[in-house]
Amino acid sequence: MSGFDLDLMVIGGGGSGGFTAATTAMKYGAKVGMAEAGRLGGLCILAGCMPSKTLLHGAAQVKARGVSGRPAYPAVHQSTRAVVEHLAGGREQAVAAKEKQGLKLYRGRARFVDPHTVEIGGQRITAAKLVIATGSLEGAPPVPGLAESGYLDSEGFMGLAELPESLLVLGGGAQAVELAQVAARLGVKTTVVQRSGHLASKFDPRFGRILAQALSEDGATIYTGTELNQVRRGGGQVTAVFSHQGREVSVSAQALLLSLGRRPATAGLNLEAAGVDTGPKGEIVADRHMRTSQPHIFAAGDVTGGAMVVNLAVVQGEAAGYNATHHEPREVNDRVLPTAIFTDPQFARVGLSGEQARAAGLDCLEADYELDGMGVAKTYPEKVRGFMSMRAEKGTGRIVGAELVAPEAALMIHDMAVAIKLGGTAADIASIPYIHPSLAEISELTAGRLAKKLGA
Repeated sequence: MSGFDLDLMVIGGGGSGGFTAATTAMKYGAKVGMAEAGRLGGLCILAGCMPSKTLLHGAAQVKARGVSGRPAYPAVHQSTRAVVEHLAGGREQAVAAKEKQGLKLYRGRARFVDPHTVEIGGQRITAAKLVIATGSLEGAPPVPGLAESGYLDSEGFMGLAELPESLLVLGGGAQAVELAQVAARLGVKTTVVQRSGHLASKFDPRFGRILAQALSEDGATIYTGTELNQVRRGGGQVTAVFSHQGREVSVSAQALLLSLGRRPATAGLNLEAAGVDTGPKGEIVADRHMRTSQPHIFAAGDVTGGAMVVNLAVVQGEAAGYNATHHEPREVNDRVLPTAIFTDPQFARVGLSGEQARAAGLDCLEADYELDGMGVAKTYPEKVRGFMSMRAEKGTGRIVGAELVAPEAALMIHDMAVAIKLGGTAADIASIPYIHPSLAEISELTAGRLAKKLGA
């Protein structure tokens, strides 16, 4: 790769996808540069997975102790910031170690000058191959008055040193419902306004109903099936005006959390100069090898517009770093990609939904099992709510997908991931004597029902 300053330049390398791409390419002897405009760590460490889970755990502990939530928040906040600082420091140390091994770190925002050249702070660097891993940003819809009224995004909310007395949450996706539960459990008067007919609209409606009930019991007010008309600020309050069940509703709160979904962060990259195609939402279009419309330019992570989760970003980063340094490319296989929402109860899924299985032309059967039908559910001091859905191909009996709602669904879903990865059948899972009594038995019980349907 002579004639260039670098073999590979990773734009936005501070996050999981970019850093993985850089370290993978270095493993194969490439001379790698990494451009990062912000703090090293990426969304997950700085303002996503890790601080939100720390807040969730802290809020759950506050609820379990039965203490007043808002006065207890400073300790929860301190713990959250400590986790962020520790993990961000770890990423900084990891990058410093790679610098000693030859990684070139450029601090600043990169923009393309041409397909092989980027400019960072007035300096131009050329590279034979490039990886774009600039992540995502919170999206803001063109609602009258929203921009002028001011709002918190997830990073702003998780950085609050003091909680508001009341909070209006616009959105019902994973991030919105997690932070809504945090706020409600910490004593904040919380209202959630969701456009779709149920919370977590991309997933099974049953989970949305269970979650709405759980949030209501935590003290939150839930509106679903709405149309947001206007946002305005006045008298120290922000007010959302929306249509709900044929009437206009106004809800006011001290603070507003906007969580209506994230969008790929491509603004300012000057992708036109690079000849890199983008999709309708600004996402960088990449194939299964993470290659863009320019054969020497790759992309990884949230910027590609797929599932915005770290485990996928890492897989994509590995593929991008490998394929940038090899002639025979590897394909990303995200068929087995567990994802979760960390509310109480949790939601987790892996593999194909029923709709996805039908779209793929698979002839499947499905079975469900309710948690409250298990004896172990009666042993918990509070009501245990949830269910499992599992589907398998008719001919082979192979499991193709599953959803689970349970207190520890994010842990429990991995037996389904392993089964799908290894081509396991419903009969295989049903034959495993799961520990009794445990909530994990729901996999065995659901698989048993499914195997019976399949005639296995």
